[in-house]
Amino acid sequence: MTRVVGVHGAFQELWGPNEVAARWLPAIRDGLWHAGIELDADDFAVAFYGDLFRHDPEAEPTDAEFATLARDSGLADIAGQVHGVGGLEAISKAIGAEMLNRLLDQAGRYIADPGTRAMVRSRVERTVTPDTRVIVAHSLGSIVAYETLCAHPEWSVTDLITIGSPLGADRVVFQHLDPTPLDGLGAWPGPVIAWTNVAAIGDVACSTPKLAERFGPRVSDFAVDNGHRAHDPEPYLNAAATGHAVAAGLAR
Repeated sequence: MTRVVGVHGAFQELWGPNEVAARWLPAIRDGLWHAGIELDADDFAVAFYGDLFRHDPEAEPTDAEFATLARDSGLADIAGQVHGVGGLEAISKAIGAEMLNRLLDQAGRYIADPGTRAMVRSRVERTVTPDTRVIVAHSLGSIVAYETLCAHPEWSVTDLITIGSPLGADRVVFQHLDPTPLDGLGAWPGPVIAWTNVAAIGDVACSTPKLAERFGPRVSDFAVDNGHRAHDPEPYLNAAATGHAVAAGLAR
């Protein structure tokens, strides 16, 4: 009986579903501790898709392929607007070439490649059951969860909790969402009754920390302080704001 489904973010290709669940479940339980609620292991599952981004060593992407992903996903245009000519090179120097390539490979490929998008979303579809009421989604996973919920209004999921979410990033993410936003407002995620968004101070992924600005006033936005681990999932999951949101969904 999977009542809560977690959807992880990018850079999990070297892990597996059991390893990610082993990190997420204690943190979710610590969040629920604030609400005086317990969660059995059988009530939680991770929709794991990290392996889809683990490369065959015989078929590593080329620099040209990374450049194409940057162009098709819109990341190259954003880099140019922010940093001018050579914007991607400037970002590469700031975060490292390997990290930039991983970002382009995962976030860029999800946005630009319909086949990858479909495969990633299918992992959520396979994990959600008729018993699932709450989806907790981190970072890139919040895009995946949002789009999958939009495609399945028949599901019994009542609560979406997004943590460290880039969904409001205008030109990089928001304009590329499926379904396409209308008149500057994103579609409501299918069957969801309550959407809680938690953004940490200093989390650069949350360029628009208040998602109500993009998806309407039904979104409840909360700010937390994750210290030096601003974007990590565990401090988000064990935060009181997240715990109370999960508890509210389980009580519905």
